[in-house]
Amino acid sequence: MTRESDAEGGRELDPASDGFDAIVSAWRREGQVPEWPDDEDGLADGEGGRGPAAPLFVPPTPTAPVSAQPAEEGHFVPPEPPPLPRLGPPAIVGLVLLGLGLTLVLAPGWLGVPSTYGLPLGLFGLAAGLGWLVLRLWPDPAPPDGGDGQDDGAVI
Repeated sequence: MTRESDAEGGRELDPASDGFDAIVSAWRREGQVPEWPDDEDGLADGEGGRGPAAPLFVPPTPTAPVSAQPAEEGHFVPPEPPPLPRLGPPAIVGLVLLGLGLTLVLAPGWLGVPSTYGLPLGLFGLAAGLGWLVLRLWPDPAPPDGGDGQDDGAVI
């Protein structure tokens, strides 16, 4: 890039910065342009000798911790959650199959099974337990009589 010399100040101008200077000068013609601090301490030298610049980010003031008090009027207090459901026999069978399969894979000697048979039997036990639990999630088909177990009689 070629640089030209400024006639009034004897400084060199970069053609790329001429566009920026044009924007700034147009901004100054329209109204007041904020003055930026010249030094690192945030103090401006020159007109008015202003004090330190305002910080860009003001951290929030810490608040007092909320104490465990009864809810005031108008506040929502959620009800106690219901107890966990009991495991039924089919779920217990699936969990036992998973535990047995995991034991056969990791430590077949605990159950007296040779290690050569432990891995295949353990993988089969894991697959059976997972299959048992997943198939329990399948919805039962609706009975042909309407689903409530009672016959509606003749439908006309």
